[in-house]
Amino acid sequence: MSDNVTPFRRPKPVRPQQKGGFGFSTHRGKAVLVHLLTIGTYVCAFLFPFPPPPGSPIALYVAACITFALAIIAVTVAMPNRYVGMPWATTHHEHAIRTLLIGFVLWTLSSALTYVSPIFATPAFYFQLIIMLWAVLRSGVGAVLALMRRPIGNPRGWLF
Repeated sequence: MSDNVTPFRRPKPVRPQQKGGFGFSTHRGKAVLVHLLTIGTYVCAFLFPFPPPPGSPIALYVAACITFALAIIAVTVAMPNRYVGMPWATTHHEHAIRTLLIGFVLWTLSSALTYVSPIFATPAFYFQLIIMLWAVLRSGVGAVLALMRRPIGNPRGWLF
């Protein structure tokens, strides 16, 4: 910088690189992690419903608890980073939180249908399948955009 003849121009400070295990402490890593946890939550919730049928092995109860733990971890990672970080990354955290929240409400309503009458068990199953596919597709698109460091177009929307 000794050849800089402009007295008012200052060199830009060097930004420290974020380091961490598997890249999950970077903005991109956190955004991808949140989307992957969201996908895991809905796939596990569909495969291992809660509460399991009476007389089920204890493994189904443990799997249902793992589903709940995945959701809690996803929210725990996304909430503190919702307004902090790169602008493109904040859209991903907002998108993931809304995916978890909207999906949880719809999933709970479809599960409540089975308690009203056993007739609603089949429609509730298909509704939960649709919710799982919606969440996996929505989070899959978000994960691909996070890998490319691109923002979500409408993070507060219902689709992509």
